[in-house]
Amino acid sequence: MPMQRQTAMRVRIVDLVSGEWVRKEGMEPSYVITPRKETVSRAKIVGTVVSKFISEDGNFASVTIDDSTATMQGKQWKETELVTGVNPGDLVTMIGKVREYEGNIYMVPEIIRKVGPGEEALARLHVLAKLGKPAGEAESGGRPQEQKKADGDQLRKSILKTIEASEDGIKYSDLVKKAQVPEEELEGVINELLGEGICYEPTPGKIKKI
Repeated sequence: MPMQRQTAMRVRIVDLVSGEWVRKEGMEPSYVITPRKETVSRAKIVGTVVSKFISEDGNFASVTIDDSTATMQGKQWKETELVTGVNPGDLVTMIGKVREYEGNIYMVPEIIRKVGPGEEALARLHVLAKLGKPAGEAESGGRPQEQKKADGDQLRKSILKTIEASEDGIKYSDLVKKAQVPEEELEGVINELLGEGICYEPTPGKIKKI
């Protein structure tokens, strides 16, 4: 049975680095238990790049992001173009898998995208609103259910068509650019396609149709 892709949770960095790391074996993803008792294996953070490092051979790169609550490193091996594309001072959003090494929590990024001050403010408002709710409480939408379903079906067809057009699979970061929809909506569709066995991840951060 295909494994479902874990949804990227929008979190404060301090909640990740102060959380409890839980290591799982086999194909089951490891995760952080935050102080709010949320389990996070994939995260979305928004903040300012404060430093970056690229090895001389170009096979390793890291970036440090500060969201005003704490700092978080994103680390890439071999395919380092996400880190090389940003510089200190840039406002960015980073999405990726949460990892741990010798007690340090970091992320393996799937997306690092520059954002404007407005998106940073919205991200902080989203997190603050979430912190004001009981953990696990669902957010309600504003559109009628019928319209939501129709929009969702159309988005699903469009995303699947884009994935099919890439014979070797498409990078998640490229899919975000082509889809031109909020990343939260894209995440939901990808989870469905992976969970139903229509698509799979040949490598981390890449989606391909079976």
